[in-house]
Amino acid sequence: MKIGTIKNGLEPLLNDAFEAEKFLGENKESQFFRRLYIRSVFAYIEGSVWILKQVCLNAKSANGEKRKISLSEYSILTEESYELKNNGNIKTVSKNLNLLDNIKFTFKTVNKLFNGKIELGVGTKSWDNLIDAKKVRNRITHPKSDKEMFVDDNEIENCEKVCSWFNLLVKDCFDEFIKSAEK
Repeated sequence: MKIGTIKNGLEPLLNDAFEAEKFLGENKESQFFRRLYIRSVFAYIEGSVWILKQVCLNAKSANGEKRKISLSEYSILTEESYELKNNGNIKTVSKNLNLLDNIKFTFKTVNKLFNGKIELGVGTKSWDNLIDAKKVRNRITHPKSDKEMFVDDNEIENCEKVCSWFNLLVKDCFDEFIKSAEK
């Protein structure tokens, strides 16, 4: 996968999160900008996971051969499953994967394919922060009352920590990609 392809996939997501962060910085009390920031950060996280999965799907080893993945890994990397229609044709079905499980799988696959040692820190404060921030994102995306749309200072601070933590994970992935290419 070419760097330009990765850049073109990540850049709009990063730009959105950056702009939302900037607007929030200028309008700290705005509930609109708080919700916008959280949604943008999660779009960046989910989009980055998708891009990392595409790198895994397209990765070649030092000798130029495609890296080996199982059918089940392929299915999760593409977020697709397959069914038969009643006419005997194959139907592709999109999977909606749980974000936390998707992150775990993606980084595990990056580690496997690129001989990486990236630690997600599942069970640590950083991982718990992600879980809490995801709950806020889900709450403001699917509110059941007007109170559920309110984002407090602690929730914003937590989301900022999650964004910083995830940025480091993505950087670690690219470090692994570079190391693997140099071998």
